[in-house]
Amino acid sequence: MSAPLHVVWYTDPHNIWCWGCEPMIRRLEIVYGDHVELEIRQGGLFEDFGPMREQWARMSGGRWTDSVLAFFEAVSTQHRMPMDSKRMIKGVDDFNSTWPACIAAKAASLQGARADRQYLRALREAWCLDARPIHRVEVQTDVARETGLDVEAFSKALEDGSAEQAFQRDREECERLEVRGFPTFTIGRGEASARLNGWQPWEVFEDVLRQVDPDLQGKVLEPSERSVVQLLGLSKHWATREIAAVLGVTDDDAELLLEELEGNGKLNRRVVGDGLVWERVPYLPVPP
Repeated sequence: MSAPLHVVWYTDPHNIWCWGCEPMIRRLEIVYGDHVELEIRQGGLFEDFGPMREQWARMSGGRWTDSVLAFFEAVSTQHRMPMDSKRMIKGVDDFNSTWPACIAAKAASLQGARADRQYLRALREAWCLDARPIHRVEVQTDVARETGLDVEAFSKALEDGSAEQAFQRDREECERLEVRGFPTFTIGRGEASARLNGWQPWEVFEDVLRQVDPDLQGKVLEPSERSVVQLLGLSKHWATREIAAVLGVTDDDAELLLEELEGNGKLNRRVVGDGLVWERVPYLPVPP
């Protein structure tokens, strides 16, 4: 077998454009997981949010949170991932930097690649879906506990500097590769490589994968209710856009399948902002 495609995701837990990348990341993991290797780097969006806050305040006559809210809602409309923008804004009074959340993500990564990805996803859900202030260490620790991490090791990594050192190594890599914005992806195998800057729909990301490896083959998931139930057995929360991406169908087709399962009592929906988050009914067995 040939070596897997190597994908590196340069990101930041607070970055809402990166939240919009979750559909294509889930497609990458489930459809192409046997042929693609994903690594995550934390780039650190803002060390000091003060200058940006002042800029937004000037733009809005002092009502800087109105400017942030308008930005959040515009981004969520474009990438179509659910976000509770109004509640997210309410928890930013003591927010000064995205670096603490990046360092927390690196603390999780020290427990392995699986913990790295699961914790980053959970941290993003805590921020975008639940509007929890992930810049606070108590929230970061709660998310580690909820994700099933070794909380003692997680806290130790925050306290002894090892997580911060790992974050600084990621930042040095970003500087070396001139990664200036997030998300950024590098995709490569051998001499073939590509770079994707900024958010793109999953279809565009897949096209870039095939530019690097024209023979890339993925799993084919039948767009059926059975497939949807299996997907929701893999992770607790799914947005409509994510189900659509993994199944390779339109959002409308995915929503029809989800609504049918909801009508049969197999799924629960949760309205988040202008979008929907779906959960499998807890007692429903996952089909083989």
